[in-house]
Amino acid sequence: MITTTTTMPFPNELWMHVFEELDSPNDLAAVVRTNKRFKSLGIRVLYRHIIWSDPLRFIKNHPFLQGNNGLRSVVRSLTLGISTATSQIDRIEQISRARAIINLSGEITSLHRPNRTHEARVLDEIGIASPVDFLASGNVTDTMYNHALTFTNLRDLTFNSMVLPDSFYEFVHRFPALNKLAIENCTPPLRPQFTDLHPRDLPITELTIVGLRGRRDPRELRAFAEGKQLRVIRFDWTCYIYKHFCEHPIPAAHNNWLPGFVVVLPPGVNNLPPLQTLQIPDVSPPPQLFPPSHNDPPVPSPHIHTIDVKFPTQKSWQSYVSEPHDNLINPFVEFLVKCPHITNLRIRNYLPWLRLPDTALPNLTSYQGPLTTIKSVVSGPRRLKHLSVRDPAGGLPALEKALKDIEAAGCGADLDTLSVFIGWWDDEILYAVLHHFNNLKRLEILYKEGDPTEEMVLGMGAHFFGLMPHLWSVRVFKVMPPGVDNVGSAADNLGARGYPHRSVRIALGEYIGVEGPERSELDDTEFEEAKLGTASSSSSSSSSRVGWTQEPEEDNLRELIHAWNRYCPVLREVQLKAGYVWRRAGPDDVWTQRPTKVNRVRNAGFEEA
Repeated sequence: MITTTTTMPFPNELWMHVFEELDSPNDLAAVVRTNKRFKSLGIRVLYRHIIWSDPLRFIKNHPFLQGNNGLRSVVRSLTLGISTATSQIDRIEQISRARAIINLSGEITSLHRPNRTHEARVLDEIGIASPVDFLASGNVTDTMYNHALTFTNLRDLTFNSMVLPDSFYEFVHRFPALNKLAIENCTPPLRPQFTDLHPRDLPITELTIVGLRGRRDPRELRAFAEGKQLRVIRFDWTCYIYKHFCEHPIPAAHNNWLPGFVVVLPPGVNNLPPLQTLQIPDVSPPPQLFPPSHNDPPVPSPHIHTIDVKFPTQKSWQSYVSEPHDNLINPFVEFLVKCPHITNLRIRNYLPWLRLPDTALPNLTSYQGPLTTIKSVVSGPRRLKHLSVRDPAGGLPALEKALKDIEAAGCGADLDTLSVFIGWWDDEILYAVLHHFNNLKRLEILYKEGDPTEEMVLGMGAHFFGLMPHLWSVRVFKVMPPGVDNVGSAADNLGARGYPHRSVRIALGEYIGVEGPERSELDDTEFEEAKLGTASSSSSSSSSRVGWTQEPEEDNLRELIHAWNRYCPVLREVQLKAGYVWRRAGPDDVWTQRPTKVNRVRNAGFEEA
């Protein structure tokens, strides 16, 4: 038992580091209740990361924060998710199903909602469910934003699942030390207020804009990508940030503004038809929310080294993307050409094609994307160190072609890491990888359907991994969609019992391209959760197919991996089931199982334990 007397010789800085290593806020809260010294130290760590997503909890917590001014300087991360009640609740999709309004006194005013049972059921089935149950009155949100402005050392600001406030464009400028800005699953401001501050002057180095709701044109939000210090940009198809730098200007004679739409001239077209034939109403141009950019057209930051873009799924491209593909892909290529210092490019979901000039992305070392883009990326002088192929609709023939393209381009000799996620397992995959890339250091093969044979699993060490002299990390396992029991993995083929997995609540973020509850594709969000083993429910797998006696999975896997030691002395890391990885420090060390976790920004898509 730790007592106050035994802890006194340790300096406060040491205890602060210990408390920072606690992953669970509940554990940290328990430490704070231990004694007065731990309370004074631990509470500063506990309040470094604040989440205000429930107006009732905010009202309950606000008096404590207001009475402890010393905590204002310790807050480093703030997540806001409280929307203000407006007179147009029914017209705003994200808050249209809210049940009540919370006042600063704690009084709850119920909202009369029309009977939309069928509509709510359909939205829930396709993943477009409103997470907002309670709205806040104006005095509650005013108090929240005013108190947030007292966090002088704030580094990380996230807006999540809310309607952005009208003062949003000025509010984000009030944090001089801000480093990361994220806008996730939000509706843009309804009546944005004018500000004389431009987003390019923000000190942020990381920008995330994904899952925008509503129908307002996101041109103002795209302007945040002009930040002079930006290093990392993440966005999806709800806000094509790259268009901010690549859209062609509209001729003055046709510069009439149509609310919610941007007129973009296709390549080769210099003139538009007469306005009379277009029948565009003569309306006044929108007021500028902030001063215009000094650069025309705007120029991206020269410091950008990571681009993470999420395009629609393959099904959505085929059925729901009405804009010509050239109008989406060509500006994206043009944007990449303007960012020569990119070292890490991640294209999630699907892209029909990609044609990169040989001079584009000369410093690229890490790439993740679908099979349709591999040939273009590996061509030219680019020398990749880390390659991650994500194509759940692909199979062995397409993968084999991509591997040949990589080898023909001369990238195979420089490649350290290869990660593959395809739809169907085939034993020939390992033969193809060994044939083309036997100098790999890290190998990851993930699949949705099928399983390696028992002979293949037992012989992986001797016949494949042992023939790769530099290989120290191997991950081969099935990625299961949400709600499906995790059976049939390599571990299950050895008669192991499946670990109990908790059910997962998926925040799909897929607002287009989904027709019903059955989805054949594995969305990238679901994919990351499935890799961690959190997308499967509690289950046990049968060993009758293989005929082995049932043993605890941990012992079974240890024996399997231990048999590889003779052929793979360099091997240090093995994963054969989602959620758990085996590691050892050296050839004489014992293998130890640990849970995996995702590192949000990484080069090659591997987890860390």
